Amino acid sequence: MIYQGPVKLIKERKNIAILSHVMPDGDNIGSCLALYNALIKLGKNVVIIQDDDVPEIYKFLKSADKVVKPGGDYSIDLVIALDCGDISRLGKSAKYLENKDIINIDHHISNTKFGHHNIIDTNASATAELVYELINKLEIILDKDICECIYTGIVTDTGQFQYSNTTSVTHQIAANLINNGVEPAKVYKALYQNNSISKMKLIGKALSLMEFHYDNKIASIMLSKEDFESLGAKDEDTDGLINYARDIKGVEVALLFKETYERKIKIGFRSKDYIDVSKIAQKYGGGGHIRAAGATVDGELNDIKEKIVEDVINVF
Repeated sequence: MIYQGPVKLIKERKNIAILSHVMPDGDNIGSCLALYNALIKLGKNVVIIQDDDVPEIYKFLKSADKVVKPGGDYSIDLVIALDCGDISRLGKSAKYLENKDIINIDHHISNTKFGHHNIIDTNASATAELVYELINKLEIILDKDICECIYTGIVTDTGQFQYSNTTSVTHQIAANLINNGVEPAKVYKALYQNNSISKMKLIGKALSLMEFHYDNKIASIMLSKEDFESLGAKDEDTDGLINYARDIKGVEVALLFKETYERKIKIGFRSKDYIDVSKIAQKYGGGGHIRAAGATVDGELNDIKEKIVEDVINVF
């Protein structure tokens, strides 16, 4: 029933904007491009508006070159926000919500249900799963390009089907995507065997800087703006970096601190078995999942790291 209103609205409206969160990841990009390609098939005028560039590894997906930055004046009569827990995570793109009907589609437990129609399912492994269902409800025929986008969203947000959010439904959807043309080896190569030299150097730097806290139950990595500049690395080069810390034997919580602008610190949280990192992220204006969350704060890198580590220790 949660799809009935959104399906009716999408069919009625002609000019549709698709928005998603800043610092785009695979689920963000995959979901947006899958829905974009599907709605084009319906004859809709569609624009994807995002604050940040599409990371290089996702540019193999169809219509990745159609994503535009906020600032343009578009005729919009419906906005669809994907994979975004709250309005602030949309960044500057949030201005396109003003005086518009909003469909909010997400799987984060911290979602504030800011849409007029909310398709929120925290049991879904990825927002791409929900986009898959929406496209089917719209009776749009799945093609290989759409399926590759959905598959990318799912495979990245499940950590290649290894995280606890992976369900039998996830595998059923993945199987159908493969039956509709997706080549897992091709997608895997594009996502995980296409690293830049600067990314590999950044990983080396990060591993050399890794610290351990609270009897080695917490592992943290801290990267300054100077670290990025000296290696010619980008923010997107940290994708998956936090997993090196989480995957160490005995570590329950992994933390990644990134200074991408002066006094602007992005924090990644991961846990392995029992700590709910989403609650810690929410304390700092962020959010996410029980085992994976994030936040962005202003302050000095060292001060923020010490404070967050202390807060994590306090929840053990």
